[in-house]
Amino acid sequence: MKRVVVIVCVLMVFALSNAQRKFDLGVFSGGSYYLGDINQSRHIYAPSIAIGGFYRYNMNPRYSIRGNMYYCGLKGDDRDFNNDFQNWRYTEYFTSFKAGILDVALQFEFNFLPYSTRGKKWDYSPYVAGGVGFSFINSTSSSMYKIVLPFGAGIKVNVAERLSMGMEWGFRKTFDDGLDGLRNWNDPGYPSLFHNYDWYSFTGIFVTYEIFNYRDDCPAYWDYSSKEKWHKKRK
Repeated sequence: MKRVVVIVCVLMVFALSNAQRKFDLGVFSGGSYYLGDINQSRHIYAPSIAIGGFYRYNMNPRYSIRGNMYYCGLKGDDRDFNNDFQNWRYTEYFTSFKAGILDVALQFEFNFLPYSTRGKKWDYSPYVAGGVGFSFINSTSSSMYKIVLPFGAGIKVNVAERLSMGMEWGFRKTFDDGLDGLRNWNDPGYPSLFHNYDWYSFTGIFVTYEIFNYRDDCPAYWDYSSKEKWHKKRK
């Protein structure tokens, strides 16, 4: 799996160096939280600050490839949950943790509506994203590198020429149960919906800027006649 990640990253770098006219540079800011043995189902639990940046290659108005690097904090504590099992577990084993994570991912984006940062002001599109990545996790229990499966959904909108903003909610499946220092240690009365793997999530806003302002694009990238028809429908 690690070889696959390396190969994909090399191909991405090659694509970035040969197609610069279709790129957006973006920054992300928001929150992060964890799901695992301590927090099995509560979303936006104990949120920590998450920041990062990304580089997006727009293949056409429907498809994009994005490379991103985020940093976030995670934490969990059995005392935050009001059930007898977790209260007992904390009393006996002091089950809590904190972690810092450097997350690197390569994701494919699909826009539900034709979209370009060169389009009209307030043009928008919901989208979904998914791909492959890895994370360096430095927690109170251990430090480790892990392959992760990133996916999420969001919406992006043009706010000015070559400038856009958006919101995204993304998840990372870690394929490991050791992020919180607890392995397969769930309350028998509350089976985990996540098959005992630990997850973490990002949610927040981003801003992107088209860093190259080329106007002589390939017709395959944007069908101008279709673009005009699409704008008329959306008015």
